[in-house]
Amino acid sequence: MRILVTGGAKRLGAAIVRRLAADGHAVVIHYGRSGEAAAALAEEVGAAGTVQGDLAAVEAAGDLFARAVEVAGGAIDGLVNSASLFEFDSPAAVDAALAARLYAVNCTMPVLLAQALAAQGAGGAVVNILDQKLANPNPDFFSYTLSKAALAEATVLMAQAHAPAVRVNAVAPGLTLPSGDQTPAQFAAVASANLLRHPVGAERVADAVAWLLGAQSIT
Repeated sequence: MRILVTGGAKRLGAAIVRRLAADGHAVVIHYGRSGEAAAALAEEVGAAGTVQGDLAAVEAAGDLFARAVEVAGGAIDGLVNSASLFEFDSPAAVDAALAARLYAVNCTMPVLLAQALAAQGAGGAVVNILDQKLANPNPDFFSYTLSKAALAEATVLMAQAHAPAVRVNAVAPGLTLPSGDQTPAQFAAVASANLLRHPVGAERVADAVAWLLGAQSIT
């Protein structure tokens, strides 16, 4: 498959890129500001190449996808919407501009990229990255959580709309990597507060993404 991974230069996105490249896919690594990291990762795994784009610039979704097709050398038949903007607000202190940017990056752009994939008429698969906060809600990171909830619903609706040619699925990871100023000890404590009593790990999330991309009867 020719697969575009958004936010693929670092963290969870990079783990997904490594897994998909190891499986023999032609991977296009999208990045926002991490050009050096994207280039280094592309060289490391033998990726098809990289594309830069501001995912808040939703009007440029078509151009971003077209550049990814050019880099891949043909139609993109796999899309992993891994990029995510994660910034704090609360119901008592919502910043309208931040809320709009969170929605653009975390929901609107993934929907538009999936639309572009479907418009090729060549079939394919989309995997969206959600968040365990949807199953364990709290008011922290309020607008972020709303944007991920919207993407979860969009996943269901797109699966219906783009079937049978394009499959659309999602993964909602538990706590996978430290965020902000968390110390390793703090992360280990909260990340193990699940039924399995251990952190999920980026590689295990990448395993799930790889499986869904190839699961021909799941949408």
